[in-house]
Amino acid sequence: MSMPQIHLETLPRSIQLVMVLGFLALAAFPFVGSDFYTAMVVRMMILAILAMSLDLLQGVTGLVSLGHAAYFGLAGYVLAFITPQNEAISLYTSLPLAVGGAALAALVIGFLVVRTHGIYFIMVTMAFAQMIFFIFFDNKALGGSDGLFLNFRPDAGIIDLENKRVFYYFTLACLVAVYVFLRRLLWSPFGRALSGIRVNEHRMRALGFNTFSHKLAAFTLAGALAWGAWAILRGRLLEPSVLSICCTSSRICPTWGASKPANTGRCGWACSSWP
Repeated sequence: MSMPQIHLETLPRSIQLVMVLGFLALAAFPFVGSDFYTAMVVRMMILAILAMSLDLLQGVTGLVSLGHAAYFGLAGYVLAFITPQNEAISLYTSLPLAVGGAALAALVIGFLVVRTHGIYFIMVTMAFAQMIFFIFFDNKALGGSDGLFLNFRPDAGIIDLENKRVFYYFTLACLVAVYVFLRRLLWSPFGRALSGIRVNEHRMRALGFNTFSHKLAAFTLAGALAWGAWAILRGRLLEPSVLSICCTSSRICPTWGASKPANTGRCGWACSSWP
């Protein structure tokens, strides 16, 4: 009699049930909650996306970064600078540029910082984040301490992002898409290699893996998935505080407190720990 196979990619039934109930609760919330609490849940979902992107570095690859919020804010600043003053920019133009700008910054910074390890990696990422923060905070041309304000949300065609309920479901769809993408990535050969690097990088290098390129790819992808533009879409006001170490450290706590199965815990903790 053959032994039953264990499907590691399948979540336990209890977690699947909790996730389905959580999704249904989020889908039904705009019909029972006030505008204030609906906007609060939108913010929680945005921060959940940020926490899951940080978990790709911290929980999967083992790279504890204190500068992850810099990419969260940079995407928003790119969106603010490319948006005209008197008309809305197309979402299908602004979104790739905003995410691409954050990914490019993560690629350049990552090329330098992933060469370090342990406490040195933590301190270097914090140093880069603070440099970016003060560049925007002290420069009036970049908004200064007052930040920037968007007069228009991006135009998504038939999707009316000015409608609060439409924007709520648009953010929920982005949350689900990021979760599904990261879950598939975790169980791909690339994701398994990242997990191996977290457990024993020297052994992975001995097996022939280019650990530097894997860590750099994870660092860049995590920066791109920060999705800072959604925070600007929600409130339109962009402040330099979103670039600071405080924003990153508030997202590190959910990734430490969450359970392991494929970002499920990170997503839930990020929502429940909304400041």
